[in-house]
Amino acid sequence: MDPNQPHILAGLGMDLVNQRKFAEAIPLLEKSLRLQPTSGWETKWALAKAYYHHEQYEQALKLANQAHTESHGSSAQAELLLAQCLTVMGHYEDSAQVLREFLKSNTEGPDATTARRWLERLTTDRKIRP
Repeated sequence: MDPNQPHILAGLGMDLVNQRKFAEAIPLLEKSLRLQPTSGWETKWALAKAYYHHEQYEQALKLANQAHTESHGSSAQAELLLAQCLTVMGHYEDSAQVLREFLKSNTEGPDATTARRWLERLTTDRKIRP
């Protein structure tokens, strides 16, 4: 394997994220993005998720926001990760706004259930106004 192929590095990194091996995924995904900064939103999302689970929240928020923007709202994963990152960073109203926007176009399914549950939790915990 050529260690400088961004697509291969991204694929391996995403596979590690799917296996919840976040610490191992981070260097591969970082290198992939260094080699090809214009890669798709999926690589940024995977690295954001790895950062989030590795408690590197500022980096996670930055990349989750980029992934969300670049996916043009087409990825439930990107929107929900952005909401998680905003919440952990204390940006509760922004998180609630992302979740509300998500629910406008995603009313059914497990992701919608998750988004509603997170909104309810933010309200119950008095992090946002009802």
